[in-house]
Amino acid sequence: MTKVVTILVLLLGISTYSDGQVVIPLMKVPEHGFLPGKKFQFYSTIDKYNLSSLSVKIELYDDRNELNLQKVNCSEIMFTNTSEFAQSGYLSLIGQYMDTLLLAAGGVVDATSSDVVQIHLEGIDARMIKVGLAEFRAHGLCQLRIKYKGHEKTYCTDITDKDKHSPVSSRTWMTRKTSTRIIASAAIRETIEQFFRDIEP
Repeated sequence: MTKVVTILVLLLGISTYSDGQVVIPLMKVPEHGFLPGKKFQFYSTIDKYNLSSLSVKIELYDDRNELNLQKVNCSEIMFTNTSEFAQSGYLSLIGQYMDTLLLAAGGVVDATSSDVVQIHLEGIDARMIKVGLAEFRAHGLCQLRIKYKGHEKTYCTDITDKDKHSPVSSRTWMTRKTSTRIIASAAIRETIEQFFRDIEP
């Protein structure tokens, strides 16, 4: 029993005093939590689109290091770049999301097409913002600059788990990792959908 207590003291940093009093320090929880989360998933667009006339090639560019944005254009929430979405590998996820939503709208992704959609990832983050004593709000932040047939525009989203189009309620219990994955996915979807609204015939 003594060995077990000693191990706990070492692992948790518990302090003990000669009078038997035990002090357990408060552990600082990382913004995105210790616990694992559910797998990242794609969500359907809010509205329906008919893009059956589109057969396009998708090109991806990661402009984050060059721009070094501290926040997206449509939000005052500052980036921390401590979530998993700061990793360079998540650029391909943006492309997969575009492919998925484009195909669902009737479009075709064709690597040989002369019609090119250039997607420049300028910023993405998922934040857990404290709004009360024990309440946090999940923010999904995404900014893409998209070029297509002479059309070039920067699209931006800041969505929270309290917003109408959030895939999950702010009252749903889940790990922080799951919450940030859901809200980041919603932000990407909303940003791509803005582009769809502009190009739909």
